[in-house]
Amino acid sequence: MDTGPVPLRRLLLLTQFPLWALTILSFVFLLGALDARVQATNDATQARVRIENLSDLLVRVLDMETGVRGYVIAGDPVFLEPYQSARAALPGDLLALRDTMRLSGTPEQNARNVDRIETLIFRWLAEIATPEINLRATDPDAAAELVRSQRGKKLLDATRAQIAALNARETQALQDREAEAVRQLERLRLALLLAGSVLVLLGLVNALAQAGLITRYLGNLTRAAQRLTDAAPTPTPAHAPGLSPGSSLSPESGPAPADDTPGAATLERRRAPVTVQVGGPREFRELAGTFNLMSQRLQAAQQEARDRADQLAQRNTWMRSLGELSDAMQAARSLDEGARILERALPLLLPGTRGALSHHNASRNLLVPLLHWGDEAAVTHAPDHCWALRRGEVQHPDNRRFAPPCPGQSGAYTCLPLFSHGETLGLLRVANADPDQPLPDTTRALLPGVARQIALALASLRLQDRLLQQSIRDPLTGLFNRRHLEDVMNEQVALAHAEGRPLSLIALDVDHFKRLNDTFGHDAGDAALVRISAALKDAAPPGSTPARPGGEEFSLLLPGTDESGAAAIAENLRAQVAALDLRHAGIALGQITLSLGVATLNADAATPAALTVAADQALYAAKRQGRNRVELA
Repeated sequence: MDTGPVPLRRLLLLTQFPLWALTILSFVFLLGALDARVQATNDATQARVRIENLSDLLVRVLDMETGVRGYVIAGDPVFLEPYQSARAALPGDLLALRDTMRLSGTPEQNARNVDRIETLIFRWLAEIATPEINLRATDPDAAAELVRSQRGKKLLDATRAQIAALNARETQALQDREAEAVRQLERLRLALLLAGSVLVLLGLVNALAQAGLITRYLGNLTRAAQRLTDAAPTPTPAHAPGLSPGSSLSPESGPAPADDTPGAATLERRRAPVTVQVGGPREFRELAGTFNLMSQRLQAAQQEARDRADQLAQRNTWMRSLGELSDAMQAARSLDEGARILERALPLLLPGTRGALSHHNASRNLLVPLLHWGDEAAVTHAPDHCWALRRGEVQHPDNRRFAPPCPGQSGAYTCLPLFSHGETLGLLRVANADPDQPLPDTTRALLPGVARQIALALASLRLQDRLLQQSIRDPLTGLFNRRHLEDVMNEQVALAHAEGRPLSLIALDVDHFKRLNDTFGHDAGDAALVRISAALKDAAPPGSTPARPGGEEFSLLLPGTDESGAAAIAENLRAQVAALDLRHAGIALGQITLSLGVATLNADAATPAALTVAADQALYAAKRQGRNRVELA
């Protein structure tokens, strides 16, 4: 009858029985030797503890004696501190000593010795220490006489002798136990050496027998595994999705450096499944089948690893591009400049898409286009018409099936509201470049990271713009302040000299403004200044700089305007203000007039300071000649 292949287990068990039997015997022998060694070591440790307790007790006695002697001699209670501390600790030391003596070789004898020591100590405390302390406070001579009687010395000498004798016995016991521990250690070493040598020898014989049995059948399996190992992958460079190798956010900056990081590699395919055929015992046949299955699964796992390496390399490259965008946006100095950066970056970060970025206008009642890419059209609409802004979350086509499309939208758009520190900044709208296709899942996964970067950048740029306007604008009228006027004047004077073009400055002042404030109040005066600043803005041609240096004084810097043109603008402004019907809180403020001085850059007024002085002098001349008039420098 054919029983099939012999199980390997049966063959191996037959060679293991002698080794197991010897191992068990060796273990029993070593366990006994180890227990004897541990017991000897524990006895030695207990002896050391008893010696330490005796030493502590002797130190307490010496501390009490020293404290009493110092007090009797000096009479200062501070000398009693060692005595009091030692006496307080004495019961604990005696109790600890009794506990450790119970574990000694002669517990009854040692207990009697401890009793004698305790009796001597408490006799000294009762007959010598306490009387000496009490007498020193009332009769120092009697206390000294008690010391000279040497009764305390005799009791303490007897105590020391008892402690020394007990300590000597324990020291001898310690030496004996340590010697026994050394002997047990030598026996343990000998036992280990003997058992180890026999086990190693028997194990070597057993291993050679088993190795001869096993290696006869594993040769083919080993060679097959070597062939599987030799099929090593080789790296080739990869690049980010939608970005050709060497592309970056700045097209004119040239090719980007090649990506040589290990994560940015894809593995070359060159393999066929490695198989092996093995005969012999049943287990080896099963192992061959398992190896062949592992080879197939390993090939599939390597393919998956290559795909994941490609994805990781693409993700790393995309993250670097996103970092470049963040750096570029941090360097931007205006919202318009940031929009130009995003206009170039978004098609690269979101390849195969089209979309638009909108933000709130100054009144926050409209979403106005900031940029768009692809074939997307820029659309202005109210924020309330956007489902993403209403719900405060990303809206994909598949989660707004029942909501009507936003105005001006058609197709499968993904809308992402842009938030920063609880403030709504705008909306990012993205769709596939092919109107008939939805956004791929890979692109949808990238959108939140892009939206966060855009929101942070927009918040930073808007903050920069607000801070800049606050630093250069007059808060009441919205005109430029003196600091900005001086900066622009320095720049325009330099350009006028370099390009040979005219430059004029109008200085104007409200006539009798103090009387207006005194009559109608400062609120009325502020209202008049606001109306006059509005008229100044209307009269200012493009490229000019209307400003309020302070108080009721205004200025208008006119690049490219000669004296006659500036005089015409000044006269027009004077007439407009004079024709104003000003009212405040239902009260007519009467006619408001201006005095204006016009100066043009020339040899006499060749610097910003000289030009300002010339315009001011012309203004003062208009004041002197009756106000409500224009004078030329």
